[in-house]
Amino acid sequence: NQVSDRVDIGSIDRIQSGLNTLRFEMARQKEKKMTMSPRNSSGIPLLDESKSFSLIFRGAKTLDLMMDEGGDREEILYVLTSIIRQYGLAKLKVGNEVLLLRYVWNDVDRDNSNTINEKEMGELLNRINFLVKEKNHSAVYQKFCKTLALDKANRRNGLTFEQCVTLLHKTKRDTWQVKPVTQLFFDMFGQFMNNNKVRKKVSANSFLTRFLQTVQGEKTKTIEDVRNIFDKLQGLELADVADLVSEKDYISLDHFEAYLLSRDNDIFDPLREKYCRSDMNRPLSEYWINSSHNTYLTGDQLTSRSSVEMYIKALYRGCRCLELDIWDGGKDEYGTPIPIVYHGHTMTSKILFEDIIKSFEVFLMLHPKTYPLILSLENHCSIPYQQVMVAQLKSILGKKLYEPDEASLSGPLPTPSQLRGMVVLKGRRPEGATDDYDTDDDAAADDMTDQQSMRTERSSNTVSPTVLSRRCMLHYV
Repeated sequence: NQVSDRVDIGSIDRIQSGLNTLRFEMARQKEKKMTMSPRNSSGIPLLDESKSFSLIFRGAKTLDLMMDEGGDREEILYVLTSIIRQYGLAKLKVGNEVLLLRYVWNDVDRDNSNTINEKEMGELLNRINFLVKEKNHSAVYQKFCKTLALDKANRRNGLTFEQCVTLLHKTKRDTWQVKPVTQLFFDMFGQFMNNNKVRKKVSANSFLTRFLQTVQGEKTKTIEDVRNIFDKLQGLELADVADLVSEKDYISLDHFEAYLLSRDNDIFDPLREKYCRSDMNRPLSEYWINSSHNTYLTGDQLTSRSSVEMYIKALYRGCRCLELDIWDGGKDEYGTPIPIVYHGHTMTSKILFEDIIKSFEVFLMLHPKTYPLILSLENHCSIPYQQVMVAQLKSILGKKLYEPDEASLSGPLPTPSQLRGMVVLKGRRPEGATDDYDTDDDAAADDMTDQQSMRTERSSNTVSPTVLSRRCMLHYV
């Protein structure tokens, strides 16, 4: 893949330590196949988890990096995290039009002149979905320059960022005879003010009573809430051409439009995102739990790749119940069994059970107060492999692994608050279960999937690692 010399801070979703991405997994597999000294014949160092990290972008892309000898990973991570945090704060103070232009500006201004010429203007317009045919670039550019009253010398120099913002705002404003947001503004607050002039601003009281409480149905909003909204709107960076209002208890039409498109006007009630800590003290079985099925798969259920990265993605997307389909794998050079995870009887690739558990340990280290991670174990392993699973769970997770005592198994389940920062194993094996019993209703279909796949011979009597043997109420999303 082509490597860019720039990284778009705005598109970074998070920073992740270690080797828990698909690219790193593939590199590790390649590394295992090679007989390597501390440095191979190409001079490439061995992968080192303590020196590695990844930038996770929105979507599926990652940038996977490893520090050179003497480099301080933690220092780099601290700087990157600080930059991303500052970007997030600054982004809240910029209007959507200005933010959109800033987002594409660096890509279009390839010569770093801080201006864009006639050709670059055409590309910029196309990037923001204002489509212009290439043969019309010159005419459009000259028309824009004429609107700004630029002489020939300044036209040759190109347009500055601020001039482009002004043009975009003018173009948007002049495209409509009556903009929908303008009509909405007039319908709610009246087209004319008390002095018979066309309305260009609205007071805090009218915004509260005529819009928030009446139209939006936000009955609990107060005048103090509105003042906070107005302060935020008046601090936004908007186009210079906008008819802005600086009076404390008023906002302009452009401010109103910015509010409609802001997170503060999200259709989802932000109060619903909040929770009361006291509500997290009921038994675990009384909650809907954000869950994932066949978590390890990157694609379809028959031929796609399995990846540890998918578990990390699921956790960061809010899932707290994750599925592991565990099977007997091979053995290492010492004869130790290797439990593996994949979609049984299919051509999906296989990953190590141990690597998945290590990824949970890393996540818990970064988020020690998270509510419990529930591992839904679909266990197909024979006794020797299950014994290895138990040993790996205990050695990797240590005290973070929840192990119920007899008393807790006969009473109510623990609460989410009691299990914060812990891993809970969920399994269900009725009395007299055979080896082929699956913990998931969908597992019956697995056995019919691909009869060409070879099954590992297993003993007729199996044991499970310590499990939370109660059915949880799960909401699969």
